[in-house]
Amino acid sequence: MTNTIATGSLVSLRRIAPEDLPTIAGFEYSVSITEPHSDHARLNALFAETGLWLNDAGALAIVSNSSSQLLGTLQFYRSAPCIHGLEIGYVIHSRSDRGRGYAAQGLQLLTDYLFAEKPAVFRIQLLIEVWNTPSWKVAERSGFIREGILRSCGFGSGDPADCFVYSRTRKDHQQALASSNGS
Repeated sequence: MTNTIATGSLVSLRRIAPEDLPTIAGFEYSVSITEPHSDHARLNALFAETGLWLNDAGALAIVSNSSSQLLGTLQFYRSAPCIHGLEIGYVIHSRSDRGRGYAAQGLQLLTDYLFAEKPAVFRIQLLIEVWNTPSWKVAERSGFIREGILRSCGFGSGDPADCFVYSRTRKDHQQALASSNGS
């Protein structure tokens, strides 16, 4: 598998490939802009320009280890200029693939990767609409801690929904690694 950055028991994470673009076109990627990429020409141009990968932002494919099927995507980006961290978003594309642990393992793999590869990152956060119970359960299974609510910050158009803020700090991550290694 080319461009693989991390492998778990269920899934691997790899860089987005040109053949992934039609599948991911309807989802949001925050690599220099935040918008659904239903405009295939714009998505292709963005991919040609950046490969959907910059120093502080990128998109990755979540791929099944058993079938090599593209299951979903993860993206990371700067959360705010004054925060020493990144934000992650994730989606499993097909409803039939949800609830099988793919998103949780993908999130854990990306978190491990970002903390290992980016020493200036001290915090990784998630914003999850309060109604999205499956997503906040993924966050909690992946070691993220709910910090509070951002009111009217949700996604899409119209009246934005309230969102839970979840985070995992470098200290949280190091403590979890130490306890899993028996230290």
